[in-house]
Amino acid sequence: MKADIYRQLQRHLDKMPVPFPETESGVEISLLKRLFDETEANIALKLSALPESIDRIYGRFKEGEITKELLKAKLDGLFDKGAIMAVPNEKKGRMYSKLMLAIGIFEHQVDRITLGLAEDFFKYEDEGFADAFLTAKTKQMRTIPVNVKIDPEFLVGTYDNARAVIEKSPGPFAVMNCVCRQARQKMGERCKQTDIMETCFTMGNSAKFMMAKGVAKELNREEINDLVTRAENEGMVLQPGNTQSPEFICCCCGCCCGVLTAAKKFPRPADFLQSNFYAEIDPEACVACGACMEICQMDALISVNNHTEVLRSHCIGCGVCLNVCATEAISLMKKDKETVPPKTSKEMYKKMIMERYGVFGTLKIMGKAALGMKI
Repeated sequence: MKADIYRQLQRHLDKMPVPFPETESGVEISLLKRLFDETEANIALKLSALPESIDRIYGRFKEGEITKELLKAKLDGLFDKGAIMAVPNEKKGRMYSKLMLAIGIFEHQVDRITLGLAEDFFKYEDEGFADAFLTAKTKQMRTIPVNVKIDPEFLVGTYDNARAVIEKSPGPFAVMNCVCRQARQKMGERCKQTDIMETCFTMGNSAKFMMAKGVAKELNREEINDLVTRAENEGMVLQPGNTQSPEFICCCCGCCCGVLTAAKKFPRPADFLQSNFYAEIDPEACVACGACMEICQMDALISVNNHTEVLRSHCIGCGVCLNVCATEAISLMKKDKETVPPKTSKEMYKKMIMERYGVFGTLKIMGKAALGMKI
């Protein structure tokens, strides 16, 4: 086995829509070693970004290097521990592919996250992954307002309304624990915002998938709406998938969420999170009670001359502050330019690939995929 097998795997994963960059400390290698032994790393190197049959993957090994039976057992084991993806296919059986670190491998560590993996992940976030994750033009997640009053003159897309997203979904619905909060707890960092652990909601095929894995429990439509309301009342930020019909909604806090905490380390966090709104405060109506400042997850509110003002550089338009303003001094304003999310996850990742590799690079990737080559 080559000594640099993990560096090869890092570079292989770095070709995904969300990069997996190299760092000076090599923490990404430590992270990979917690997920793959050397044999598993070599197997992961044979996987493509698109799901493939066991026969196609087996064809990439040298003769006598591994048996098909052992390969399948190893692939199933990697899927079980959340290191790769596997999807069912009626004709070909399970189809396997590599996974991005986020949204992907990290989220699949829910209910199994270890202290070492948690420490490596957040260290990696600080040393390079956050920059790679957040600087993409098209994001995997977006921020939508909590259940607050929005000026009726604004046309609000269903994708910016959690209740409309839930109503539009055919179901099923499920809830699971927050892996970010679990990771922070492993590191001895208790959430400052809520004691609720079940704040990640899935819908449709994602709900079916996570329930089949045994990490999510089914809800009906009324129950998921009730739990979203509970999370909103706790001051959580709603972050669904960045599509017009998202299959998940994460309810996030500014102390545990990997996305929010990473963004807050930049001078202008709002530049790195996709949202169509921002908060605005009427200084005449504001009594400077401080309730909004206390609940804001992005440190976007400051006290100025006996009233509170909004830092547009930090405000992500989540609307959490409106829920606690007794004098209704805060309004949620729509940005001049609305960002309409891609229709589907497939379109979202196509946009991310195009933005990262350009037209020529994307065509090259598509050509390799059409020929059954690893991408």
